[in-house]
Amino acid sequence: MVVATTARPRIAIFGASGAIGAGLVAWFAEREWDVIAIIRRVAADTGAHEQVTTVVWDPLANEPVPTSLRQLDAVVWAQGDNCTDNIADLDYKRHMRMYEANVGHVLVSMNALLSAGALVSGGARLCVISSIWQNIARQNKLSYCITKAALQGLVRSVSLDLADEGHVINAVLPGALDTPMTRANLSAEQIGRLEAATPGAHLAGIADVAAVVEFCCSPAHRSITGQFLTVDKGFSHARIV
Repeated sequence: MVVATTARPRIAIFGASGAIGAGLVAWFAEREWDVIAIIRRVAADTGAHEQVTTVVWDPLANEPVPTSLRQLDAVVWAQGDNCTDNIADLDYKRHMRMYEANVGHVLVSMNALLSAGALVSGGARLCVISSIWQNIARQNKLSYCITKAALQGLVRSVSLDLADEGHVINAVLPGALDTPMTRANLSAEQIGRLEAATPGAHLAGIADVAAVVEFCCSPAHRSITGQFLTVDKGFSHARIV
């Protein structure tokens, strides 16, 4: 008797070397997905896992789509750039590099994947990691807020473009996350202020983001598209007084 086997779902994750991207790679690999971790340059340690294939691809360099990116059930864009600036000290060239990293990279790579027929027929799940700062402002984060806000138009427009093919696209909007990088870049006082302004007085973590991304990539839904799911424990809509 031949025992039927079910192929594991395949997911490609851009920005796999970053904090969120690396967390997503581990999360999906642990849940029996075949993961293609996409980075722009060779890293010293990509974290070996039998269900993870690391691919070096820079779509903005006009590189062809790697042959391993085929029959993708889901794609996640977790890459991005950040800087500190405001209107008084605007560096337009730096601003445009952020636009390319946060918006252009998604557009160009998505177009390339579609042109190469890399998505499964009948409906792939696409997910963009944006930020709560696409909807609210933060001091000295001009270019970051602008480029994240642009993702709102991207997701909603693309949701219409892909509807006839059955693909869906949504975005996950994390707030400040409790990660080693956050604690390295912010003072204890700043962390304390963030926690005090967050319902429950604790920041969300990478696992909280990964759980929502997993839902967005699940074949269990076919009608949720063009939506934005916030992962910040209520920070962006709460005022603790």
